[in-house]
Amino acid sequence: MLIPHLHIRVFNKKISAFHFFGIIGYIASNLLGVILCYYSHLHIGTGLLLSLTGALTFFLLAILAKIITGEEVIVYYHHEIAILVTCVIVLKLLHAPILSYLDITILGIATFLAFGRIGCFNVGCCHGKPAGKGVVYHHEHVESGFTFYYEGVPLFPVQLLESGFVFLVVIAGSIILLGHSSPGTVLIFYTAVYGTFRFFIEFIRGDSERPYFKGLSEAQWTTLLLMALSVIFAFVGFLPLFSWHLLAASLIFLASVITVVYNRTTSRLMNPRHIRQIAMALDRTHPDSSIVQDRRNLPKSIDIFHTDLVHLSMGQLMQDGTLVRHYTVSCTKNNFLTYTLIRKLATVIQQIQKHSQSFEIYEKQNAVFHILFRN
Repeated sequence: MLIPHLHIRVFNKKISAFHFFGIIGYIASNLLGVILCYYSHLHIGTGLLLSLTGALTFFLLAILAKIITGEEVIVYYHHEIAILVTCVIVLKLLHAPILSYLDITILGIATFLAFGRIGCFNVGCCHGKPAGKGVVYHHEHVESGFTFYYEGVPLFPVQLLESGFVFLVVIAGSIILLGHSSPGTVLIFYTAVYGTFRFFIEFIRGDSERPYFKGLSEAQWTTLLLMALSVIFAFVGFLPLFSWHLLAASLIFLASVITVVYNRTTSRLMNPRHIRQIAMALDRTHPDSSIVQDRRNLPKSIDIFHTDLVHLSMGQLMQDGTLVRHYTVSCTKNNFLTYTLIRKLATVIQQIQKHSQSFEIYEKQNAVFHILFRN
């Protein structure tokens, strides 16, 4: 079983695993940058200056995010874009070959990301969706900010999948760079390959903090934007143009169109942000202003809530000496609920409410469903 650790012990001192792997990633990215600069006959001092520029940009964005949100928020794409922009400015001031150094810079950023995702895995951020087998986070992680309703629930280790993939991309990119490719080739390679991968693994991410629009997460929209910009820059001659680059961009565009077109209410029901609403509704200790509770003319044993998509009530009763926990679900509009959707929703309720027993589903008139768990 995969075991995440909140802290790493170094010389009898506990360090946050997230910060530990971040430091290791920064050191490794610098070592890789020095090696690649040396073999590419580029100035090592300039490479180290870009590394320092990237570090300062990273910390500046992190500090600004904490001031604005009150929390430590690190969004990979925000930092990648900001670092590349600031490095371009530095290279322009130094009159240095921009694309040659950006090829190395992007591999350094990728190295930092690959180690950083190991840190994410250990602390529980950027986690995956529930799975039959996977990583399990416990109460100490919840106390540190992990999604409370997935405590004890096996989750797909999407962070490790991303880390392993990015390590492979760094190795492939380094080989391409040392093969004396045209300047900008590695930048295009990383943007296309990592962007395509990131677009599709977003569908198995289970954390709810990221905004969504039309069925796509912020990272997916950013991927689409970066891919479009890279194609435009290639056509105007700022970057090399490759057929595989156009193929990857077309694939992302097509997948985006399909997702937006088929972004029906049924798909939004299982969106991580809506699942969070359900979890907040079912857990009285985590109130959410977006959840409406209605107690009018209801028995004290029943609570009813309205999420963005469904009406949800819960309660318990004794039946033939057996404690039965029951949930009633109906939709807020258009009667889109089906038995298949309710089974998925029942599985979600079973996971976040920690019901060990199986469930029964009964359908009443007007698409009102009852989910029963018998102890």
